[in-house]
Amino acid sequence: MVYQATQAIYDTFKAHDLECGIEARDEFSAVHIGINVKTTSFEARFISRSEENDVALRIFNLLKFPPERTESMLLAVNDCNNRFRFLRFIVDTENNTVDAAYDFTVSAEEIGDAAHELLMRSAGIIDDCYPELLKEISG
Repeated sequence: MVYQATQAIYDTFKAHDLECGIEARDEFSAVHIGINVKTTSFEARFISRSEENDVALRIFNLLKFPPERTESMLLAVNDCNNRFRFLRFIVDTENNTVDAAYDFTVSAEEIGDAAHELLMRSAGIIDDCYPELLKEISG
């Protein structure tokens, strides 16, 4: 089932000529979109789990790092999280990756437009933080 927020986000992205796709499962529906910025490329997922404007932006495996760099990666991620609003960087210590997340408010009236704006903001934030995070891998 494709939830209404997923469809609205998909329609907005298509109206902006963005290449994206929809994934529908019993427990969720999602819009997948690949993004290229100056410093890296990544796939963003806008996930809905209900007919409400329940949307979560998730970017998995933005960066992979060796386990011995966990402490320095945590410090770098904290620095990025302190400098930027909206997008939250997360260190996954189980998979040794840096992920990113944002949870939309349920009351977002124009969820498609809100998702598009956040996608653009996220690309800029990742472009700013990625070199700093990458630097932590090499020490």
